[in-house]
Amino acid sequence: MTGLTNYTSDNLLNYLTGQIPEASLPSVYMALFTAVGTDAGTGFTEVSGGGYARVQVAGALTLGGAFTTASTTLTLASTAPAWLLALGTNGSGATVYDVTAGGAVGTVSSVSGTTVTLTSTASRNSSGSSDSLTFSAFPNATGTAPSSLTNNSAVSFGTTSASWGTVLAWGFYDASSSGNLLTWDFLGGYNWLPFEVASGSNPTFSVKANGYSSNDPIVFTAEYGGTLPSASTGTFTGYTVNYVATPATDAINVDTTSGPTTPVVLTSSGSGQVRKILQQGILSSGIAVSFAASTIVVSGA
Repeated sequence: MTGLTNYTSDNLLNYLTGQIPEASLPSVYMALFTAVGTDAGTGFTEVSGGGYARVQVAGALTLGGAFTTASTTLTLASTAPAWLLALGTNGSGATVYDVTAGGAVGTVSSVSGTTVTLTSTASRNSSGSSDSLTFSAFPNATGTAPSSLTNNSAVSFGTTSASWGTVLAWGFYDASSSGNLLTWDFLGGYNWLPFEVASGSNPTFSVKANGYSSNDPIVFTAEYGGTLPSASTGTFTGYTVNYVATPATDAINVDTTSGPTTPVVLTSSGSGQVRKILQQGILSSGIAVSFAASTIVVSGA
């Protein structure tokens, strides 16, 4: 299911029940997928070739001088790495957290050499001149049911040198290659909505207040409850992409293709959740691939 993977959920629950110490996660890398898999972190097809590489969106650096609540700049122990400069414009929008002192410091305005300029004075004092700091494209989570966070910094994957295929999802890993998948989601940031449907040829799916349009790509799941319908035409397992047909306020029909349509034929009734997604074709060289600020939403109930 979209959200935390088994790896992350297991570690979080083990930490909350006192079985393991709180994990240290100094580096986080964003990946793009053309096909998605399971909560076990398997079955995902990551973009490859064409100049693609995962993008680091968070990491740890060492302070090179003390700061106070009167400070508008921080001094790093060494020149800022390329991944930090690539966030936003010269690190703009990144959140700084002092791991050693234990607390948020502020938001980055820009980074040059070893100097980090903040948008305002630091919100706390450092505990010394060599504190460990973390920088992230994301601010602290806020809100309830669910809590969420949205990127403050633009995240750029650079320019393609060949086709990347059709991207439909993203994920966070703890390594620049291989590693553990931490969380993932479809592009688009749309909500899951409950559905019910009876068996039959081209049946009507009940999806209240869906707001869908014809040919919107959609995926189905029963992980939150329900039983997906069986189909002789069409597939509903494994997040197979289907398409909206004849949408109404509280109902839709479903086709297996967009444009020239092939309506689904169901051999059993079903229920569960349906979600609109975004499919982004990145099909040639010379395309600049980036996510603007406030377009990557990570949530947790």
